[in-house]
Amino acid sequence: MRNGIKSWFFKLKYVIALVVFIIAIGFVGESSIVNRIGQQREISKLKEEIDEYNRKFEQDGKTLEALKHDPEAVKEVARSRYFMKTDNEDIFIVEDEEE
Repeated sequence: MRNGIKSWFFKLKYVIALVVFIIAIGFVGESSIVNRIGQQREISKLKEEIDEYNRKFEQDGKTLEALKHDPEAVKEVARSRYFMKTDNEDIFIVEDEEE
């Protein structure tokens, strides 16, 4: 019985070592493949968020330049953001209901 187990182990020792190595690299520790995949997903989400903030920053910069030089832009911003109106008009605010 013992002789059969020893011979089986010596025949498959490299396969067993390879399986243990793959398990250690893939699933155990901070630098495992599973953790790396999760970190890559988080990095891509953060990059998308950075791009969104950069676009918003550029848009706000253009709006600021327009506000500095164009009185019509001031009126447009006042009407769209702050719902201000002139004396001879009415404003209707339509909001979507979120469920």
